[in-house]
Amino acid sequence: MPNFNSINIVVFSVDLVFTEIIKRILEKKHQQFCSCKVLTSFSDAKTFPFKNHNINLIIVDNWIIGRSSYELITYLRTDKRITIPIAYFGVTEYNGEKKAHLSGADLFFSKPFKPDHIEAKLHDFLSIGIETA
Repeated sequence: MPNFNSINIVVFSVDLVFTEIIKRILEKKHQQFCSCKVLTSFSDAKTFPFKNHNINLIIVDNWIIGRSSYELITYLRTDKRITIPIAYFGVTEYNGEKKAHLSGADLFFSKPFKPDHIEAKLHDFLSIGIETA
């Protein structure tokens, strides 16, 4: 059973501003009931030590190094057999939302986004796991 006294989130993105915004949103909201640790990576997940961390959520930005973000999500789902929730942040043009869901993302957030909207959605999504644990 997962330990929800601490929430661990991985953010895949090369955009440092995006990563910092997400980090602040999550840490601000979840500090009320547990600690929140946000881990970051600029590229794909081949060398990321998932087994060393109790990850509760993966966030994939549209911009990463090495492969497309959709390929990363597919890789996480098929090769790494990751079953934890994946949220994708991208654009709705070019069927971005459809591609994200088809590759295995559970949530889609369109850019640009309002931090309050993201805060509420991710809080609700993470709270489901916390309450049912």
